[in-house]
Amino acid sequence: MRRLYLAPIDSQGVKADAAHPPRLAWAAGVAVMVLAGFAGLGIFIAKQPYGFDLWAYVLAAQHLLAGEPMYPPEPQLPAGPFGEFHYAPSVAVPFLLLAPLPFWLATAVWIGLNTGVAAAIGVYLIRPLPRDARPWAAAAFVLFLPTVLEISLGNINLLTLGLCLIAWAQRARPAVAGTILAVAIGLKLLPLTLVLFYLASGRGRVAAWTLAVGAVGLIATALLFARDFPAFVGLLIALKDSHQTADLIASSPPVELAAMLGSPIGRWLLPITALATATLGGLAARRDEPGETHLHHLALAFAPYLALFGLLWFPYLVFALPLMAGTLHRALRLPRPRTRGPLVASLALSWLLLQIVGERNDLVPIAAHLLGLAVLLAVALAVVVLPRWENATESGTARVAA
Repeated sequence: MRRLYLAPIDSQGVKADAAHPPRLAWAAGVAVMVLAGFAGLGIFIAKQPYGFDLWAYVLAAQHLLAGEPMYPPEPQLPAGPFGEFHYAPSVAVPFLLLAPLPFWLATAVWIGLNTGVAAAIGVYLIRPLPRDARPWAAAAFVLFLPTVLEISLGNINLLTLGLCLIAWAQRARPAVAGTILAVAIGLKLLPLTLVLFYLASGRGRVAAWTLAVGAVGLIATALLFARDFPAFVGLLIALKDSHQTADLIASSPPVELAAMLGSPIGRWLLPITALATATLGGLAARRDEPGETHLHHLALAFAPYLALFGLLWFPYLVFALPLMAGTLHRALRLPRPRTRGPLVASLALSWLLLQIVGERNDLVPIAAHLLGLAVLLAVALAVVVLPRWENATESGTARVAA
């Protein structure tokens, strides 16, 4: 009888073979990252002239230096003309440093600052990912069009996002975290719902410090800018009562999308989601400490859409970056490929939908962004629920087998 002999297994060869696909994935990711970097740079160069939004801040600072009113008597809302200032008077104070400079130089300085903030956020979000996923995530980050547009416009959304992330990182120190979050809300009201998240998640001291520092800042602003503060309050009231977004949607093609976005469901879908991710996400974070950062990023991603007109602002999508990075990390940690693959593909689809741009007064990009946020929400919830469901199923099967 012939005897079957098996050759001894070369453990080093097995390890080398097992390590080869990740190395190949990493190398391919680096190549894609370099190409994405050049593509992002090309898109940025094509966005000239730069500083469209920055001019509003610099002009307000120039008015402040000259002792002139910072707000127009009849502002156009929610999107005013070139140079119209729609923020708290105190927001113009840091731009006093840029006001005396030629605008091209002020723009260059602010683009450099915004690029640095974006790079810091990218490193913070990408570093925790598995090694082979980092270049792919970096490629998606540098080619994320809302970020490119934010830098070219010269707005302060990236700065606000960075402050929100720092506040969360400092959540164990309520005074520090609350103060930083209050500053972020003072710059832009976009992350206001995070106060609800901190309250619901059991971090009431952070929320209390945020409200206290915000109240002090509001009183100080009213006293120091007594001439402009009433106009700012009037601006907020006019912003609340503005129907410009609804009118724009109703008058834009295609008609079917206009009807859908203009319906009660279309108008209230994102504001309700913003409140739900803040409150329900906070309550879930109270019982899920390991997943609280993911739930915070979920609330942060939808925070800008509390206002009914928030859907229109393309750069607001930068607030979804932490959630996309965290969702990717959790998806890659799932043990089953048949679960992991579809989730990563769905996340890529969300990223692609959030990139879509179109002609002026075209509703297709807005609908694509809405769909992209919906897909992102579904995937972000799936990476939280699926591991628990799989563990429960395996535990039940083990008990039955026993």
